[in-house]
Amino acid sequence: MPSHSVLARDRGIDDRPPAPHFLCMIIILSVVVPVLLLGTLAIIVPRVFEALLPESVTGIALTGLLSTVVLWLLASAAFALLYAIEDARVLKLLADVPSAGVGHFLQLGINAALIWGPVLVLVLTTAPRRWKTSVW
Repeated sequence: MPSHSVLARDRGIDDRPPAPHFLCMIIILSVVVPVLLLGTLAIIVPRVFEALLPESVTGIALTGLLSTVVLWLLASAAFALLYAIEDARVLKLLADVPSAGVGHFLQLGINAALIWGPVLVLVLTTAPRRWKTSVW
């Protein structure tokens, strides 16, 4: 006899609980992939700025500042995209009340700095190792 402690919405096909591998796939798609994407961007973005800016302490500081702003905006845009994929009405809400919607996504983007921030710091602190002309 099935247990009544499991809610009906927790049931899968044929009135059985959902398969554990399905739950793992949901976790991977909703958590691991975005974390890996943000981490990868936190490596790529400062490397692009490193190539464009001078090999100096000022260059590292500018790379950090520009990378922070770009990563913040990319993370915010990624959250907006994920929200829009989940429910297209988000785009209409953004059009109706842009200041509140944009502010919300900017806040989510800065919260994501917990993921990309440490990676960015590691990339910036190892920048002098990649210098070709200057010496630390």
